[in-house]
Amino acid sequence: MSRFGAADLSETLEELLSGTAKVVAGLGAVATLISIGLLVFTCFRVGGDAGSASQVADAVRNVEIFQKVLVAGVIGLAVGSTFLFWGEELLGAGQLMIAAALFFAPLYLPSIVGDKTNQASESALAALQTGGTILGVLGMLVLLTDIAIRVNQRVKTGAKADHIKLGKGIKEEGQKKNVLMGKCWQLPYCRTFVRDKCPIYHARRTCWKELVGCMCEEQVIRNAMENKAIPKDELLAAKFIPQNHKLSTEQKKSRCYSCVIYNEHQRHKYKVGMWITVPGFFVSYAVLHGLLFAAVNGLLIRINGVVNHATLGAGGNYKPPDMFVEAMLAVVMLIALTYTMKLLEFAIFKIKV
Repeated sequence: MSRFGAADLSETLEELLSGTAKVVAGLGAVATLISIGLLVFTCFRVGGDAGSASQVADAVRNVEIFQKVLVAGVIGLAVGSTFLFWGEELLGAGQLMIAAALFFAPLYLPSIVGDKTNQASESALAALQTGGTILGVLGMLVLLTDIAIRVNQRVKTGAKADHIKLGKGIKEEGQKKNVLMGKCWQLPYCRTFVRDKCPIYHARRTCWKELVGCMCEEQVIRNAMENKAIPKDELLAAKFIPQNHKLSTEQKKSRCYSCVIYNEHQRHKYKVGMWITVPGFFVSYAVLHGLLFAAVNGLLIRINGVVNHATLGAGGNYKPPDMFVEAMLAVVMLIALTYTMKLLEFAIFKIKV
């Protein structure tokens, strides 16, 4: 009789969590849609002079209930979708887009239902904005957590998590230093017995520049195994670098892209890029704050102008509060930083810039 092992338990737990996440996400989506529909209906039904005093009072009480359902819905939707779609590139962005649609409801909904509002419609708009705020905060946390995990993994392991064809299984040389942005023979995967007989080492060049190295070229390994003498002079040693004419330049580059030493070099580039990117955003925010604030403020006013024009002036002249503009600027900068880091990762580890 087969025993119930740890693998079976892990698989069962994963299925249970996945099933639970589907239920939570589904219920959250249903609750979110229903509550949004009821809140928007409230704005139409009792907005302006459309409702009596008693209807407005009843609507305000209903809005309090709808808001609780909306908050529970967006939390369930965020948590469930995060578990189900973790690692997907558009997860955080999708959550933030839905959050933005709810958060900006007070900006565009009055233009549709009419510029006259009352306590009930204002409460309904505030409830929509509250739901958008909560979903936005959760979406931002998901986005930042995802990029933080990616950055941490890339800084620590580089491309070792990817499928490296050449050099896979090679261990670091314990006695070698890992020089930041060093040459191939200054990185931890360069093997000592090969390095001492490697013409690239003695010529003080790098294997990725020469498109030939100890992880991919048979001649380099053969020279080391045969204990072939290599001149110590840089110019003379350069003449002993193997030239493989059977492979094209693109094929040689492909070998480099799959090499553990080259990908360690890429990991160093990524780390340096992060050191430049993150402080650079904070410096840009501080130095260009005035221009960025004016740009975001102008964008919000222009959006309101487009909506106002489309609704024949129903939206009125809207001037966003400074605190709101500041919050929007911070969100825009965080999103821009997040996707800049994703672009940096793509450039270095995917297309190997």
